Amino acid sequence: MSDHIDPVAHLQKAARPSRNVPANNGGLRPKAPTPTLPTPAIARPTVWAASQMSYEELLAAVRDLESANGTTLSKQIRSQVLFAETLLGWLLRFPGESWQQRWHASGADAAGRDWTALAAEPDRHGHLVAAAGRLLLLDVIRPDYSWLYATQATPRLYERLRTLRDPAGFADMERLCDADARMLPSDRRQALNQLTRMLVHNGGTLGDITLPDCIEAHRAQDGYRGRSHPRWYTLLREAAILPADSPPTIFAASRRGQLTIEEMVDRYDVVCRPVRDLFVAYLYERRAAMDYNSIRYLAAKLVLLFWRDLEIHEPGIESLHLTDEVARRWKTRLSGPVLYGSNRVGKKREDPYTILMAVRAFYADLSHWALEDSARWATWAAPSPVNSRDLAGMTKMLKQSRSRTHQRIRELAPLLPRLVDAASDTRAAAKELHDAAAATPPGQSFTQDGHTLRRATLSDDGSRGRKVSRGHVYVDNPESGGTSDRPQDNRRNLSLEADRAFWAWALVEVLRHTGARIEEVLEITHRSFVSYRLPSTGEVIPMLQITPSKTDKERLLVIGPELAVAFAEIISHVRGDNEQLPLVSRYDSAERVHSPELPYLFQRPYGIGRTAMSSSYVIKLLDELVTTAKITNNGGTPAKFSPHDFRRIFATEAVASGLPVHITAKILGHDSIATTQTYAAVYDQDVIEHHRAYIARRRALRPSQEYREPTDSEWDEFLGHFAQRKLELGTCGRAYGTGCQHEHACIRCPMLRPDPAQHQRLQQIIDSLDGRIAEASNRGWLGEVDGLRTSRAAAEQKLTQMQRTATNLGLPTVRSRLDPSPDA
Repeated sequence: MSDHIDPVAHLQKAARPSRNVPANNGGLRPKAPTPTLPTPAIARPTVWAASQMSYEELLAAVRDLESANGTTLSKQIRSQVLFAETLLGWLLRFPGESWQQRWHASGADAAGRDWTALAAEPDRHGHLVAAAGRLLLLDVIRPDYSWLYATQATPRLYERLRTLRDPAGFADMERLCDADARMLPSDRRQALNQLTRMLVHNGGTLGDITLPDCIEAHRAQDGYRGRSHPRWYTLLREAAILPADSPPTIFAASRRGQLTIEEMVDRYDVVCRPVRDLFVAYLYERRAAMDYNSIRYLAAKLVLLFWRDLEIHEPGIESLHLTDEVARRWKTRLSGPVLYGSNRVGKKREDPYTILMAVRAFYADLSHWALEDSARWATWAAPSPVNSRDLAGMTKMLKQSRSRTHQRIRELAPLLPRLVDAASDTRAAAKELHDAAAATPPGQSFTQDGHTLRRATLSDDGSRGRKVSRGHVYVDNPESGGTSDRPQDNRRNLSLEADRAFWAWALVEVLRHTGARIEEVLEITHRSFVSYRLPSTGEVIPMLQITPSKTDKERLLVIGPELAVAFAEIISHVRGDNEQLPLVSRYDSAERVHSPELPYLFQRPYGIGRTAMSSSYVIKLLDELVTTAKITNNGGTPAKFSPHDFRRIFATEAVASGLPVHITAKILGHDSIATTQTYAAVYDQDVIEHHRAYIARRRALRPSQEYREPTDSEWDEFLGHFAQRKLELGTCGRAYGTGCQHEHACIRCPMLRPDPAQHQRLQQIIDSLDGRIAEASNRGWLGEVDGLRTSRAAAEQKLTQMQRTATNLGLPTVRSRLDPSPDA
């Protein structure tokens, strides 16, 4: 192919099964761990008792089957026997010791729905389908899943199969379905039909089903509409047919999981065997200090973009000792696509320095290890093809990249308030529309915001497939006349719209107030809340515990009033009418592992179950919000907010407001303050000068090195800053380490964050101001009247702000650490 392929997409493709390799590798390759959830290779039998019945025995069995089914008309029985004769006569044309072998040889499985065209004229289609159903009932043939998913079996046939094959097992499944109030009749039918297909394909009973059987059945569903109904798998777990430690969902079970080091290397088809073993050994040595995603990308840089490229362009190469000409040609090719077999892997790379640095580190490690263990590594020590001159442009490239990032933040930061307002307004509008529709009887019309809509009438018996309502509110748009080519113009799922609007608002609030990475936000659970008690005052400060992610370091973030409200609403939204948050498992796409089932805050309904949110879903919600709000950049182009942009804006505003860089680094979880400095996009020279002057004053008072890990006393001082801001009506929001700049006019001051608990106190102040305004007006103190009225207007604004954050929506009680009880 001549098309260019993104190397990232290439690296994320499902790995091919690794080739068999000799065990003797010169001592370089340690024993590989067992791959996580390998692709099942199940050997299905092609001969069993029922499949070896003779022609006459089969016809007699069909006759007995119809009689046992209650068929009393001899004409109907003869018809079924004739249909069976037609199918059996066709199968006898093919070789095999059993009917199953003849079925496979006929090509019916591959033909799928059109299999009858192989056997007879179109007028025999119904006869053959009926005869195939009888062979399934008698367990004479066991078709592949491709045939079972493609053909349309009647509900009556599947009911008879369940009765004949495993009546006790399916009775248990029926009881489990009855106990699940969330299941609609369509969900129940989908689950039982899938289990029936598995018995038809596997033979045996439900109790014989294993985890590889489930993985095989699910992967064969590719393109089948029932793929989004995985309830059959959870039924097997609940019935204890699958072991308790089996993956929580079929999606978790069917994913490939982490590749071994051997598989990472072998996917690139290295020709030179000794070099292949060297890369395996090298990556095993580096793996201890790297996460899975990092080691996977390192393997791609070294094996694919370095050595495999050399093998393609320098046939016969077997040594790491490269000539100057070979090294020069390889470095030249880094600026263009890398040839890999018949494919072109990779577009022109903007940053070839990451590959150069990886290769240079590879050679440096081999030289260093050769001194420590010469018997193992000395053979491979060689001069590095990457020298300091090759990396001379890296500093310039980093500066350009940093400049582009800073310019992006300068453009997005002024747009953030518009995004926040749009998220709040969209959420409120979606909820109002949903509530208005929910209060309207089905089939009736209502008007909302000048638009007339009609509450849709939907079936609850499963007869209308995807139109069945699972507690959702649908509306039709009569104004479109039902003639629109776009289905969403005629029918809308207001429950889904309200849910998406809520999560867009929640994500914006949490991202902008925490500055956390997106994977850290999505890993927040109901047990992530802890508390800190100030030693001086005993005041309890709620804090959010961020679990280790990129740097493997836990950290705590102070939960402000607005963030507390956001978390409270998220908990209330997820909990619903339940006593506790549902437990779900989250898939880490970078590490390719599933977490245990935990009460994640960012979870949503999916089918009849729930699923943890993914990063791609977050990006989709943010894009929809920007599009709905019509937020554009200065040039008129649509704005683009990524989750990481909120983190950069958070760092910029923190540093610009006077927070020391090393404290900001602590909050963001950076190992080095140099990383934090690259996040902070300053806006003008005044901000730079003010910040530098602040640092100079700090250094004069503290001669010790400023840019370092904060000490325990400094961290306590930072937390104690919150006690110094305590006021009559709430807390002061001024920057850390600064004094009051508004002459302590707290009622009027925009930095005052009102405490909802002081609502009555503020109302008393407003009443007092009313009395003073009346007195001043009576006495003619007009100058006093203007000032008092200004104070009263500010007090009213604070009162409104209190009411906005005063609702208790179920935030857990803050203690030294939340009680990990079931109610948590």
